[in-house]
Amino acid sequence: MLNDIFNTIAKCRYCDRSFCFDVAENKSSRRGLASSISATCKYCGSSHGSMTSNSVPAGYEVNFRFVYGMRCIGIGKSAAQTFCALMKLPPPPAKFERLYTPIFNALETASSRSIVNSVNEAVIANENN
Repeated sequence: MLNDIFNTIAKCRYCDRSFCFDVAENKSSRRGLASSISATCKYCGSSHGSMTSNSVPAGYEVNFRFVYGMRCIGIGKSAAQTFCALMKLPPPPAKFERLYTPIFNALETASSRSIVNSVNEAVIANENN
């Protein structure tokens, strides 16, 4: 599917040909649900690779979102593995539980800001009455 998309919309920047790309996933570079893909020109051999997810300080965004989503619906690593297998996705992050701490810290920061904002709004509302 990605091969069709690349070949329809892209042109090699080095040899200026269209419909020339082979797109492949580098399975050895998978990081949970994040993968590395590369597009290689059949004619000149130039290649460009990229990860399928944005990098964040402790990993890849797709993995954080996946773990957060699984925790929000009340399931853990075992159920996430089953889900990924049923959906024909790569396995979830190997260190699933390792992502709990950064997620907890982000939630704690967001809730603290929300509480402070609510208190400030209440103080302003009481001063106006």
